[in-house]
Amino acid sequence: MPAPGWGWWVVVVALLLPFAYAFGFLFPRGDDFDEVTRAMFPFDLPGGLYEVAREWLTWSGRYTYHFLAVFLGKAGEIRPLYGLVCTGVAALFGLGLFGLARVVNIRRGPAAFCGLLGVLVVLAGHQSLPNFYLLTDALTMGLLQAMTLVFLWMVCRLWAAPAAEARKARRQTIIVGVLTVGVFEHSALAALAACTVAVLLALADRFARRETEPDVTQSARTRLRHMGILWLWIFGALLFSFLAPGNQVRRAARHIGADVQLRQLAAAFDEWRQVAFWFFDGLWPWAVLLLVLLLRGMRGQCPIVSKGTARSGLLMAILAVAAYLGLSALLTVLHALSDVTISSTGKLPAGLTIISAYACGFALWGLLNALPAVERSLARLPQWALMVALLIPLLALLVSSSNWRNTMTNAANGSMLHIGLQLQERYDTLQAMGDAAQPKDAPPRFGLLGEIYRPGARKRAVDPSLPMAVVQRSIPATVFPVQMDEALPAQAETWPNLWAAWMLGLGGVYSAPPVASAAVAVLEAPADMAAQKPLALGLPQALQDAGIDAAWLVRANGAPSNVQPTAATTTFSDLWLVLHGQDISKIERIAVLRLNKTDWRRLIPVFLQQFAASHILERQMLAGSTGGSSVYQQILVAVAGEQIHFHAEGWKVGEYLAVPVSQAVSAPRGLFVSLNNGPMLRLDLSKL
Repeated sequence: MPAPGWGWWVVVVALLLPFAYAFGFLFPRGDDFDEVTRAMFPFDLPGGLYEVAREWLTWSGRYTYHFLAVFLGKAGEIRPLYGLVCTGVAALFGLGLFGLARVVNIRRGPAAFCGLLGVLVVLAGHQSLPNFYLLTDALTMGLLQAMTLVFLWMVCRLWAAPAAEARKARRQTIIVGVLTVGVFEHSALAALAACTVAVLLALADRFARRETEPDVTQSARTRLRHMGILWLWIFGALLFSFLAPGNQVRRAARHIGADVQLRQLAAAFDEWRQVAFWFFDGLWPWAVLLLVLLLRGMRGQCPIVSKGTARSGLLMAILAVAAYLGLSALLTVLHALSDVTISSTGKLPAGLTIISAYACGFALWGLLNALPAVERSLARLPQWALMVALLIPLLALLVSSSNWRNTMTNAANGSMLHIGLQLQERYDTLQAMGDAAQPKDAPPRFGLLGEIYRPGARKRAVDPSLPMAVVQRSIPATVFPVQMDEALPAQAETWPNLWAAWMLGLGGVYSAPPVASAAVAVLEAPADMAAQKPLALGLPQALQDAGIDAAWLVRANGAPSNVQPTAATTTFSDLWLVLHGQDISKIERIAVLRLNKTDWRRLIPVFLQQFAASHILERQMLAGSTGGSSVYQQILVAVAGEQIHFHAEGWKVGEYLAVPVSQAVSAPRGLFVSLNNGPMLRLDLSKL
């Protein structure tokens, strides 16, 4: 099969752009706030080593993760570094597949293309994609999957290494394997399973062959010895991680006794059946098949397959499937004995799906080795036609995935840009408040020095001596895949708000929704007292028929009235859509389609933004969520703006209904409104 031409490279890179673009709009969430406070400075080496020892004794044996979480912890508050770390984790998938391609003698250029394609397959097909856009999840769930693939490459490289390079390859494989074990329990057991399969294959090869190989090639006996030594190292690292005293401390702290474990074990078989076969739910079977065929085709001329190779291939296929089934069952039992069952969160089965894809890939490779007639039949076809027949269905499959479509939509219509601007304003405001509250000669707060100068400070509580800050809850709260929920809950005492406050130098912080009555108050204020005059909007007849008699755009600060003036931040300043009607009570749901203004920072070119918005604004009505619409219209709507949905009950004030549609400083280019899942009706913003 010929090397991919520049056209294929352009297509794959273009399809990767939405995922790469999303890495630029990441802000701290969840455990990120905690990990930031554990690091003294970026790339905190002593802090990382100290964290490994402390966590091994007090919480868990995931030594690789605990080191990286502190060594890279400051990335949580450095936006470019945050995106680079998460990008690096995703890039490891490409490195692993590139390495595997090189092991099977694919040239560097086509191997790099396969690596890039592998990253696209993972991001488009992953069933828990937002894990890659959250730092602490990327360093656990994302890294364990990527490091498992890199370790598989290293094992295959060791298997194929010439005798003169085998020792060096073994040392490198041991290092990668030990690091893989320390990421997470899933990668630890996956590494041990891979080593076990390699030992069994080497053992079978040892019995099947005589010592007749030339000196430049590893003998079967030498290969078995290398694999056996690797297995011992991986098993030792696994014991070091799993027998850490911190694992028992964590179970005790979370009250996981024998009764809880027995109850969870009783349901383990049902859980295993539920999560072990997610691989078959989605694009994975077809993507893995097409990738394997592509890799085999790019090797060039088909090698002659001996009976021994065919037998080894069949054995590898059987062992790969058996290893995955055993691994998934063991992980289900392991989670049943812990505080988190494997089905309690979607990211655990999603990670298991990636490992099953690896097993399926190796099984298919082995089957094709065992059935050389299939490959000889494919080799008779025109090679350029075969490449087209493999790549076009694969790329079409990836483009049709919900991950790619949703990420591309939010990158193109400005949703990511708007949430990024909103959160950047939030954290800049909070950081300024925190910096102003800290004395100039304050001792270090973070990391190892923070624990020395402030003993007991990590036992977090609201500090009444420091400012309490309130920020507006993100609207919308979900922008796939960069934010799936509000990062700061509504109570200052809850996780992770205490750690966020400590990171920012505040006494406490929490979020609250803006208050609709503030917009109504501005609307009803006397003209001479209003800072800005509300803008009356033209109403379509369909809205008047629905009982709406007037609509305005109002700039107002919706900070809750029960919040101290010093605590409320400028993040509550919004542009509100206010509707008035005699029977507002009949409205249960309201949706707003906000057409964003053109901006070069959106992923698509400005002329396409203008084209989509102008065509949408030519229409007085668009199909709603329950109505049908053409594919062309759906694409235009997705590119031109974003829909924001509200339950109307929380936004009613007497005969008014007021909802925030954007930040006060950024007026939309157009607005459509839908009531009770009806059609989207355009509001006249010509006076804006």
